[in-house]
Amino acid sequence: MRVLILYETRRGFTLTVARAVRDELRALGYEATASPLRGTDPGTFAAADAFVVGTWVKGLIVARVGPAEGTEEGVRAIPSLEGKPAIVFCTCDVSPRRTLETLAEWLEARGADVRGRIVFRRKKSLANAAEAASAIADAFGAAG
Repeated sequence: MRVLILYETRRGFTLTVARAVRDELRALGYEATASPLRGTDPGTFAAADAFVVGTWVKGLIVARVGPAEGTEEGVRAIPSLEGKPAIVFCTCDVSPRRTLETLAEWLEARGADVRGRIVFRRKKSLANAAEAASAIADAFGAAG
């Protein structure tokens, strides 16, 4: 199964998480690729069987918390995902509030079958990459 991991990053932390999950999925037998949400070519989307889409969380702990600027535009630019499985994730310091629900809604509007949500907290994220990849694999099914 070909999994495309799309990410919106500002300082590179969400990219680091995306790459760690990619590497763990590869270790589980998936053909996984990480690519920026904005700027990925249509052929790359077409070749993917499943998607993992992530963003960093903007906001002021309790005010104006949500997906990073540009994430919604990036999702709107994605070709139709009609029926394709997807997982959403975010990176944050404190609380994502409704970030994952919002991101899932945007993907569902593009036709994706959102099967899970994962939060990566800044201080513990990379230690949880293997566990996250295992949960993603369970949601997507067989790697072959």
